[in-house]
Amino acid sequence: MTSIDTSSAPARTPAAEELVEEFGSLMRVVHLYKAQSATRSAHSLLFPVAHHGPLRTTALAEIVHADPSTTSRQVAELVAEGLVERQDDPGDRRACLIATTPAGRAAVSALRAQRARLFADALSDWAPEEISTFTTDLRRFREALAAAALGPQTSPTGPLPTQEP
Repeated sequence: MTSIDTSSAPARTPAAEELVEEFGSLMRVVHLYKAQSATRSAHSLLFPVAHHGPLRTTALAEIVHADPSTTSRQVAELVAEGLVERQDDPGDRRACLIATTPAGRAAVSALRAQRARLFADALSDWAPEEISTFTTDLRRFREALAAAALGPQTSPTGPLPTQEP
């Protein structure tokens, strides 16, 4: 196991320590939810393809921060399911572009609706002001975490590996 050098790290406060624990617990809940849902990991590629329009597999791999060979395999699964299609790249006939099909766009809509229902259920007893405050704080935390983990030149609002769902 690799050891992480923490000698130059600032001392963590009890509040920061509690946040680390809660964040770990949150990630476990997210992973458990994903494991129990019918959505496979390949389906997460539908969101950037739908958002960015037809794009090359290599560009898709960069957007989701994944290995190109893994992305290529997942795209093949989506093609087989009829959720995306390969199109000729008009700029380079040797390459192809990946685009969502009508079934792929419907799947994206269904996945977004499923997530909206999940969040509505989870937040059903929260006041609108609490949701707004939490959203603002979560955005601020995400931006700070992205800057700390990925560097200040990284856009905190850009696509991250866990962008959708």
